[in-house]
Amino acid sequence: MIPKLRNPRVGQHAASGLIRHDEEGAWEQLNEQPFAFRHGLADHPLLSIERLARLSERAFDGDHYKRYFKSCDLKLPRDTLKARFREDIEQIRENGKWMALHYIDEMDPEYGDLFDLLLADVEEITRRPVRSQMTWGSLSVFLSAPCLAVPYHFDHETNFLMQVQGEKDLWLYPREFGALTAAEIEDFYRHNPVAGIYRDELADACSVWRLKPGIGVHHPPLAPHRILNDKNVSVSLALYYAMPEMEERGHVYQVNYCMRKLGLHPRAPGESALSDGMKIKFMRALSTSNPRTHDELLYSGVSRLAAPFRWAKQLRQGRA
Repeated sequence: MIPKLRNPRVGQHAASGLIRHDEEGAWEQLNEQPFAFRHGLADHPLLSIERLARLSERAFDGDHYKRYFKSCDLKLPRDTLKARFREDIEQIRENGKWMALHYIDEMDPEYGDLFDLLLADVEEITRRPVRSQMTWGSLSVFLSAPCLAVPYHFDHETNFLMQVQGEKDLWLYPREFGALTAAEIEDFYRHNPVAGIYRDELADACSVWRLKPGIGVHHPPLAPHRILNDKNVSVSLALYYAMPEMEERGHVYQVNYCMRKLGLHPRAPGESALSDGMKIKFMRALSTSNPRTHDELLYSGVSRLAAPFRWAKQLRQGRA
């Protein structure tokens, strides 16, 4: 059984129409193909730069703020980092930076309500009880100075990227073209977020989307993508969640990663239900039984399983 990380604010709201489904046929391709949709978040007061700058201070209520700084910066007083972080958001037009605020639904009840409203819309459109079935979900905001690029990468979750302010171009690469190799996916699931390797032959396989305020694009899980911001400040909101079948597929890739390290040739996910089931049970037995975060849910098992390989590497390098 895959654990579920419950957000107490999820499940309280009915659909609000913030996410619109003018073309229902597109939503039938959920998690398989990218598609554009309209939303009502352009110029939303919770997503103004001023409001997000205030919200950024809430990241320092716990330890989440550490992910936004280099280790050398963490030696500075927390209040200094808090002021710097807020200032970087307020000056995003001039400072040439790309910034993110993660887990904003957990930082402030207003954003928690927004998260639930958006999920309710997805449920109404897809006719699937996402909120009761998902293992985890969250909201992230991305802010970018003019002309910045986000390099080629891919993600684990179902993702809806919604443009709030400014314009930018999004390149999405279809999974069926073979954009990702098994080695890249397995490397990703051993907790390497930049495992994707761009290759020139992918250039003609992508679809290009122009993101403007009020427009969103659905990213299927494991669909590689890259982004180039226009000559403006960009603010985007990402709604994302993971379903149990996604976590299970990740566990299969994790076992395959370790098997390949041993010189074996494991079956790919989906080739054998029996093989997949054994790998999932094995990884769940190694994983933290009561995870507090999604990282613990998905990666704690492979971290334990991969430990001998890390020790062997350190021995070879003379570090142990």
